[in-house]
Amino acid sequence: APTRSAPGEMPGKAAWAAALLSAVFLLAVCSPWYGRRGRVELASQSYSEGQMNLAHGQMLPEYEVSGNLESGEPEPEGIPLSFQLPVPLPAPSPPAPSVITVGPRPKKAPVCKRCERQMRKIKRMVQEIKEQNMKAKELVESQDEMIADYKAKMEKAVRKVKDRMYEKGELYRDAIGKLQSKPGPAGPTGYPGKPGFNGRPGRPGQPGKAGAMGLMGFTGPPGQPGPQGPAGRLGPAGPKGPPGPQGTAGPEGPEGPPGPTGASLNSLCSAIGGLVYKGACFKRSKLHGNADRFPPDCNVYNPKASWQESDYVALLRMFKDRDTWEQVNRNSNAGLCTNFRATLAFEQHRSPVAVWANKNTFSFKTTTVGSPKCEMYGDNTVMGVYACQV
Repeated sequence: APTRSAPGEMPGKAAWAAALLSAVFLLAVCSPWYGRRGRVELASQSYSEGQMNLAHGQMLPEYEVSGNLESGEPEPEGIPLSFQLPVPLPAPSPPAPSVITVGPRPKKAPVCKRCERQMRKIKRMVQEIKEQNMKAKELVESQDEMIADYKAKMEKAVRKVKDRMYEKGELYRDAIGKLQSKPGPAGPTGYPGKPGFNGRPGRPGQPGKAGAMGLMGFTGPPGQPGPQGPAGRLGPAGPKGPPGPQGTAGPEGPEGPPGPTGASLNSLCSAIGGLVYKGACFKRSKLHGNADRFPPDCNVYNPKASWQESDYVALLRMFKDRDTWEQVNRNSNAGLCTNFRATLAFEQHRSPVAVWANKNTFSFKTTTVGSPKCEMYGDNTVMGVYACQV
């Protein structure tokens, strides 16, 4: 709002208003220059906190000021009182009425975000350096205190030692002053001292002349035999002596080459009327009593194996001569025994059958009674199965 100065105001107030207007003018003129300078200085390091505050680049608001102050003195000519930044200063204007007009606030100047991040980083670095300097200062102070304490203790110890030495010196001087100046009579001779160390042995002297030969001594014991001499020529062979005892058997020799290929097991077994099962040739024989009845052309033996009930079923199917059940009668008088040469013997009828099995070949139990009776013949349907060597 426009204001006018009263003609009766004091000259001091007019001077104060002129100073205020000059300060506003200087701030408005200098703010762009400080802003440009601050943006340039952000790229360099600051050495003090005051310089970093100047480098922030905060631009002051810009004002448009116009008017005239009456101070009772004539106005100086050629000094403009109206301006607007950041445009160049206008030419001098004619005297204006004594009115001061404050224009609207300009928009905020653009902010450099990268510059602000740099400033924050610099401030953090300065703060860290301050903290490190503070810690170093505290460490130096603590070390200085330790050194001063140690120095004080050492000085105190040195003073004590000097005081004691001074006291002893005074005592010695008093004792010497009290002694008589003339020497007394000589005392008795003291004990001899300990002998000193032996000196280094001298160089050996020249050998003397040889003495006369002494008497011959006693004969000493015989010495060790000398090394064996070279062997002489072989003499003639002597007469043949009696034969010695038979020596122990030597180790088994290497395996010989394979022999010629012979007839197959199947052909050999078929030649005697048998059937092959698991590498063994079997023939059947109808039993007439509780005794072996070997098949013809069969050299009977018992294969060493551990066959199960499935093997019994396979042999039964190969050598039965009528329809029969395969189920085993576990309550029969048969069993897993070795009292006969047969490999297997089984009944043939339409009910569970009694089975006798040779223990050298089978391992399953054919009966569940406590002690088997080992009877191979149960009725006239019993079929014996024998293994034959071919």
